[in-house]
Amino acid sequence: MKPMMIAFSLLAAGFLQGAQAANSSGGAENATGAADTAAAEATGSRGYRTLRLGTVQGGSSFALALSPNHKAAGYVTLNIAGGYRPALFMPGFAPRVIHTDGPGQGTGVNGLGEVVGWFQQGTLTQAFRWKFDHITTLPSLGGGSSYAAAINHFSEIVGWSEVAPGVRHAAYWRGGTVVDLGAWGGVAAQATAINRRGDIVGWRELDVAGERVRQGVRQLKGQRPQLLRIPAGFDNLVPSAINDNGDIAGHMYPAGQELFASVGFLLSGNFYKRLTAEPGFPTFGLALNNLKEVAGYKFEGTADPRARARVWRNSGNTSVALDRLPSAVNTGWWALGDAHGINDSGVIVGVGQFNTAGGGRNIEAYMLVPR
Repeated sequence: MKPMMIAFSLLAAGFLQGAQAANSSGGAENATGAADTAAAEATGSRGYRTLRLGTVQGGSSFALALSPNHKAAGYVTLNIAGGYRPALFMPGFAPRVIHTDGPGQGTGVNGLGEVVGWFQQGTLTQAFRWKFDHITTLPSLGGGSSYAAAINHFSEIVGWSEVAPGVRHAAYWRGGTVVDLGAWGGVAAQATAINRRGDIVGWRELDVAGERVRQGVRQLKGQRPQLLRIPAGFDNLVPSAINDNGDIAGHMYPAGQELFASVGFLLSGNFYKRLTAEPGFPTFGLALNNLKEVAGYKFEGTADPRARARVWRNSGNTSVALDRLPSAVNTGWWALGDAHGINDSGVIVGVGQFNTAGGGRNIEAYMLVPR
């Protein structure tokens, strides 16, 4: 996104009322409700099997999203123009390369095996949907580049599209048509996730006192968008996932300090639960299931990889390190990095480093399957 200094009203017409509703209760942080205490036993509490999702031509692989039935989307590097292509991963099978016109990534996948993502087309990025070896480019809002971020069970897709060069609006696709969700009262916006009900989350960008900030937005199906309250001490809030109950996961950070001061969060109703690791380490929530289990990573600046896989169970109250699981280390993995997907079976996918025969390491997609 190119920097833009554009004057704006605090909230666009029709947006303010929803934003006030989202903030009206105030809400306490780190509170848990009675429903949390009755949650099912945490998935993966008896350990995991660690699976390699495979590579192509000895290259690298990256798992970025997960379906309810254990399909993963991401990308692989291989000997091809541009160096990498989107891919579908299924345990026990070789990665299925999605042959786009240029380099790209799969960023979302549903249980029907539909993959969405983007690929490079000249100087622009193009959103796509892929199913059964057939790829469909998604219509844009007329400004150039587009990006599909997520897809639900009903083939509803969200992401962003430019309405003018460098000006991104949140976008929704269904049945070959695109809907402009707007900039949500900001200078730009991106939708990041959609649940089974069609509820959408994302964020808008604003210029505040010369600083570009990101503010979380929730748009329930058929309703106006609502601003998400940002807890005290933070200026930015970036939602990454929404489950079918409306719970939201992501990360928040003070202005200009995303990498080294982020704190992952789980938002249930109006209550924020901070997702913590060891003191002093930033955390990021990337994925969320219907049991309120969040997958993501702890950022460790001096480690390799710096993103260390993590899962937060028990509505975010229990933080579990996944980066050096015995089942992974004992089967050749050096470390498991950022965890990008978790489903209701507790299966987790992400990107790690696997030890090679020559003493080096290769970046590969992994899948953790609860025992």
